[in-house]
Amino acid sequence: MPASAADRAASHALLIEPVNFRFNRETEATNAFQVDLPAEEAAALSALAVEQHHQLRDLLVGHGVTITLAKSLATSPDAPFCNNWFSTHPAFGREPATLVLYPLMAENRRIERRGDLVSLIRPAYARVVDLSPNEQRARFLESTGSLVLDHEARVAYAALSPRTDLSLAREWAEALAYELVAFRAIDQAGIPFYHTNVLMFIGHGLAGICLDSIVAPTERHEVEHRLRRDGREILPLTQEQATNFCGNCLALSAGDGTPLWVMSSQAYRHFAPADRTVLENHGRILHTELSAFEKLGGGSARCLIAELF
Repeated sequence: MPASAADRAASHALLIEPVNFRFNRETEATNAFQVDLPAEEAAALSALAVEQHHQLRDLLVGHGVTITLAKSLATSPDAPFCNNWFSTHPAFGREPATLVLYPLMAENRRIERRGDLVSLIRPAYARVVDLSPNEQRARFLESTGSLVLDHEARVAYAALSPRTDLSLAREWAEALAYELVAFRAIDQAGIPFYHTNVLMFIGHGLAGICLDSIVAPTERHEVEHRLRRDGREILPLTQEQATNFCGNCLALSAGDGTPLWVMSSQAYRHFAPADRTVLENHGRILHTELSAFEKLGGGSARCLIAELF
């Protein structure tokens, strides 16, 4: 099942192996997915996170995805969620290949934006857009957590939250030559989704999205209209599916161009058979257990993978 060149899904990714992965008290107020567990259970999940991360790495490598691997610092509770502090972009028009660095809301997550990792990534990108100084102005934008990108149509979707500042998202869109579609979305408890990538994904001609979570009917219509106008088939997600990380999938490509969907086994179990058929019409499904990350950190497959275009 070859992918078209226009799909622009990455076939190379960065993974950060966990060291002392744990519940992050500083993100608790904005991430309703993470669970503060008793110490003994949390310690067992922290150990399990290492095993599950190895399984994710091996799954991707076994299906033709090139992986660059680094280890987190023990001082970084959420470091495996490495898609939040940077993004990479291939050359477009007059702009060369670009590396973007982002401002993170939680102070203890800012150490994830390590100089050694930036130096590792930097040589492949002639242009650097550094938005991280906005942390000092309390303006946050957490990369492809905050922004779900339709690379082919060059549209960025952003669910506004304390971690996704509207004015900064507009600056990003201007700098990267994307059109911004911003909206407000809430979970079943009426709490804003902390990141856009827990309620929607886009790739391989398909958009999975929990439209019911978008508060304003006009914004819901705008998002749906734009996706359809750009030729995306829509896979509707329920609030329950979003809660179980069905929106936290990532489109990747194998080295031979095979389109892939990467998700957790929890997400896979919550896709109905008909949903899986829709997904399989657009790519091969890869799934693995990521329960340690989902419970302790409130993030799943997409959060653990940072594309290197």
